Amino acid sequence: METATPPPIDPGQVPGQPVKWPKILGIIALVLGILGILQSAISPISLYFVDTQMELMIQQGAEEEKVTGYMKQMKSLSLVSAVSLGLVAVVLLTGGIMLLKRNPKGGTTLQVWAVLKILAGGYFTFRSMALTRIQMDLTMGMAGTGMGGREAEMMQKVTDYAVYGGMIFGLLWLAALPVFFLIWFAREPVRQEIAKW
Repeated sequence: METATPPPIDPGQVPGQPVKWPKILGIIALVLGILGILQSAISPISLYFVDTQMELMIQQGAEEEKVTGYMKQMKSLSLVSAVSLGLVAVVLLTGGIMLLKRNPKGGTTLQVWAVLKILAGGYFTFRSMALTRIQMDLTMGMAGTGMGGREAEMMQKVTDYAVYGGMIFGLLWLAALPVFFLIWFAREPVRQEIAKW
């Protein structure tokens, strides 16, 4: 008597039980979406502390016109990024909830979030880098009164490397989860699983 061999089972999946990745990724998206919304709500408060810091810089000899220009750009960028990234976080939260409910549109929503996060996050990272350079120039202008030309030039190079290094790290960190979601939801086994919902 021959017995039929059962079909192979995907590793980590128990027959008759649903796959676990929607719950895990849904919870991750839910938590990060809530944190993103909170960050966007709280970030404009930080402008108060920047105002205080800039007033101190003026008292210590920074050019008031440059500081005022910097503050205008900083406030504008902070408010626009808070609203934009807050909306992007709402998309992430929505995608997480949909994934937890095994809604077939959850994967697509998280892929849309991934593209929005990379575009918006990348844009605001570049804009923040430009503002950081202005702030560093203001700081160097204050400190540079006692430095010679060679010392100031060397300090400027170190500052540039730090700003560019921070930007590269920031972009990599920003894109990690979005790229993961784009790859994950493009996989055929994942698409087949979502089609069953």
